[in-house]
Amino acid sequence: MSSCRTAAVVIAMSLVLVPGPRTTQAAEEGLTSEEKIWGLMQVWAEAKFNFPFFDQVPDLDWDARAQEVIPKVLAAPDMESYYLVLMELAAQLRDGHTAVIPPWRLIRPGWDQPPVEVQVLGDRFFIARVGISDELQKQSVSPGLEILEIGDATPIATYFDETVLRYGSRGTKQADQAIGLITLLYGPQGSTVSIKVRDLGGDVRDIVLTRSSQQPDGTTFQWRLLESYGAASTVEARDLGVGISYIRLANFMTEDGRNQFRDVFDHLDLPSTKGIILDLRFNPGGESLNAYDVVSYFIDEPVEASMWKSLEYVPAYRSWGDDPKWVQSEAAIIRPREGMRYPGPLVVLTGPATFSSAEDFLVPLASSGRAVLVGAKTAGSTGNPIYVDLPRGGKFRVVSKRDLFPDGTEFVGYGIAPDVAIEPTQRDLVEGSDPVLEAGVEAIENWESLRGTRAADTAGRRR
Repeated sequence: MSSCRTAAVVIAMSLVLVPGPRTTQAAEEGLTSEEKIWGLMQVWAEAKFNFPFFDQVPDLDWDARAQEVIPKVLAAPDMESYYLVLMELAAQLRDGHTAVIPPWRLIRPGWDQPPVEVQVLGDRFFIARVGISDELQKQSVSPGLEILEIGDATPIATYFDETVLRYGSRGTKQADQAIGLITLLYGPQGSTVSIKVRDLGGDVRDIVLTRSSQQPDGTTFQWRLLESYGAASTVEARDLGVGISYIRLANFMTEDGRNQFRDVFDHLDLPSTKGIILDLRFNPGGESLNAYDVVSYFIDEPVEASMWKSLEYVPAYRSWGDDPKWVQSEAAIIRPREGMRYPGPLVVLTGPATFSSAEDFLVPLASSGRAVLVGAKTAGSTGNPIYVDLPRGGKFRVVSKRDLFPDGTEFVGYGIAPDVAIEPTQRDLVEGSDPVLEAGVEAIENWESLRGTRAADTAGRRR
């Protein structure tokens, strides 16, 4: 695989809702002790020799932790219990491209969620979007309600830590909050979940939500990140009416998406365009080569993309007690496309759900100073994972390389910070306003002064 590629299958395996049969009948009969130990050995060994970020989890003794769970995997009475042990173990590596994926993937068969999307602002949990249902209307459930507790008076942050993050980490706090939240309210389809909410005026009340994402028109309510992953049309463009073109890039999954972008771009009236805003706030990534192709539309000279380094295992070095060795690539080079290009003001909207190759897309634009980033810090997770099979249809993926800015600056495990930091408030959710987009427009309108200010400290902006 080329040095500048990121595996799109990461998203497919970790974000898409894949109900369906859990496994075959044999799986329901339970795992043998040999299968249980073999699966644990796979997770332990692949991480031990391939995981490149042990320095970011300095308190983790991987050998000791794997040894500690041997009795737990042997005592696991069924598939679900067994995989929860392995998932909890892998989550301690705290990397967005490293995880145990059970046979049922993200969502257990027969589970669903209420038609609401949750967003964390600061450390507070809010309803950000709602679907359509009589239940929501009768209880006046709308964007901007703050979630305080769930179930039997459990603080929502505690519940999130214990039921979601315990079994799966996205690598950074912001990624955990943006991507891990997807499973927050899931449970058996048709069951209910009680939550305590507080409105903008401070009034507190309890609401009850049914776990059914079905809409009256037969469609299914989806979170924006999942919509972006599965979008048939990956490019949405519109004129903001002030000489600024807005283009949302849903993902970088396919070559067809590249073609869609080309068609949109080639129909822009570039001579009269004051600026372009690219929205990647809910772009889960895909294939880095597709992302780099889009970059080529906005440059007039070659720019450097990310470089990477990966562990090189030589048994003799280990026998001599030497530290692990690294292989490091040169920075990938992106060249301008042949044909029409846009050299003018360029703003990219970012957020904690800007993930994987969507971050690879930002690196050359940020490091070269070609674009101004507006919004919030990105997820901080990219890199080619290795996949290995686990018992009865499960998978373990472990990241295989560290991606870096061309000057060696780390961003995996940290995120890429914007030039202009801004996030919505509770009032913005209530009113349906988009302050990040508004800030993007303002950045273009103040382009020259903003570029002069941001040039002073490039590295400090990245993290």
